[in-house]
Amino acid sequence: SYNDNSRYEGDYGSKPFANNHPGDDHDGYSQGGGYKNERTKELQDELDQVQNIVNQNLGKVMERGEHLENLQGKADRLQNQTKIFNSSATSASRTMRWRNMKWKIIIALTIIIIIVICVAAATLAVFVIIAGQALEFFRICVRT
Repeated sequence: SYNDNSRYEGDYGSKPFANNHPGDDHDGYSQGGGYKNERTKELQDELDQVQNIVNQNLGKVMERGEHLENLQGKADRLQNQTKIFNSSATSASRTMRWRNMKWKIIIALTIIIIIVICVAAATLAVFVIIAGQALEFFRICVRT
């Protein structure tokens, strides 16, 4: 596996990039005062840089996760508000439809009442005219 360090064991120790060569009694420093292997120092610096970048990226990923959780919460709230708005809009629509229907009914009843009054007045006028003519006819009949 990737983390199996057994293949590195042997003459150079148990760690992959360790500076413990056979016969070295000092920890990677040469007698000149610097690192025995400058490439090892460069690799360690690069490794430190990569580790810092990975840590920064992990921090950014965690921030994104928090932002995603916030967005999910906002989306859930918006969905609930949408349901409330839809039910309120439906209720308001029914109320307005009923108000419009009431006005239509009131106008229709008013027109019917006016027609009934006009018909009744015309019928009464015709009845009065007929009754007046009938009285006149009876008076003429009684005189003769």
